Amino acid sequence: MTDYDNEQYERVIKDILGYHKEQGSWFGLASFAGHLTCDTTFEHYIHTAHLLAGEQLSRAYLQLPITVLELITGLGYSAIYRQDKTAYDATTKTVQLNRIRPYLLKRIAVNKIPLFKKANEPNINASQQLLNGNLNGFNESNINSIFIHPKYADVIGFLEELQELKENYRDELLPEVAIRHGISLNESKCLYLRASKLFDDDRLSIGRPKGSKNQEVIIRALDRAYKMSIKDPEKLRMFIEIFARKHNLNNSSIHFGIKETQLEMLQSFMLAGCQLIDASHWQVRAYSEQVVSDVKKDLSLNSSIRVGARENFHGYEVRVVQKKRKRSDKNLANTDHYYASSGVLKYLGYLLMVLTKNKV
Repeated sequence: MTDYDNEQYERVIKDILGYHKEQGSWFGLASFAGHLTCDTTFEHYIHTAHLLAGEQLSRAYLQLPITVLELITGLGYSAIYRQDKTAYDATTKTVQLNRIRPYLLKRIAVNKIPLFKKANEPNINASQQLLNGNLNGFNESNINSIFIHPKYADVIGFLEELQELKENYRDELLPEVAIRHGISLNESKCLYLRASKLFDDDRLSIGRPKGSKNQEVIIRALDRAYKMSIKDPEKLRMFIEIFARKHNLNNSSIHFGIKETQLEMLQSFMLAGCQLIDASHWQVRAYSEQVVSDVKKDLSLNSSIRVGARENFHGYEVRVVQKKRKRSDKNLANTDHYYASSGVLKYLGYLLMVLTKNKV
């Protein structure tokens, strides 16, 4: 905090503190000032204490549970992930504040809620104002959404932790796990029952697709799905219902036939799907690329949807893809770079089936 070099400040420390150096810097300063304890020094003479405290805080390793941070600041998992992918610790469900400090300060500053009130202002705590504001917004959005629980990152963590438990312990430990992820008991029971009904075995979720790009696609899609669950819930329900009707656990793609009703279903699914996941990530395949190009035009589908051919395939195969590189001659791909299913559609589809409330 000064322009002294290392040698100079070591000399200052030695001259001022003397034999008190081993006892501690603050006791040395108190002795230098002629005080018996550090209390008097701080109360009357250490006028830079706020600078020292600020400097220590700037280096502090502070963590907050993500549920607490979201209630206080309104920052959810996706916003934190976009700022720093390493800030969130999935094991402890906490956020390292030092990794998002500049962004956090900017977001808090825009609220313009004073930390100190004037003498003639009512005695309302500023932090409580901010917390109440976020809680009100949270409750309002939760009421309008068709999601059982709006914080999908917590739901993912909740299901993954439950899945690690033996099946006969899940009912007993459900409340404890739910509290840890900030989910109410009623919501947790509903999520657990919906997830358990999707699988024939003891699974509650499927593995997340690997790779940072796939994670970004999923996070963006879930953000958009939550907004759609408020603004256009019927479109989201329709997307999920078509997926539920067409899905197969053994495949990461879904298939549509060639009849008119199937094509109408394909059209509805892709129109909603391209709102959740950018069109360039989707691929439709048939026995020839030209057939896919024609159906895209006939159904007025997004031109950015990729086309592909699958020999002897009857109907239309829909999937979310990622670009891969051919690394072995055993790979049957015709080119060095090719598009393969990313597993994003299957993961997103099953998660949305768990998250969405049944129609009343």
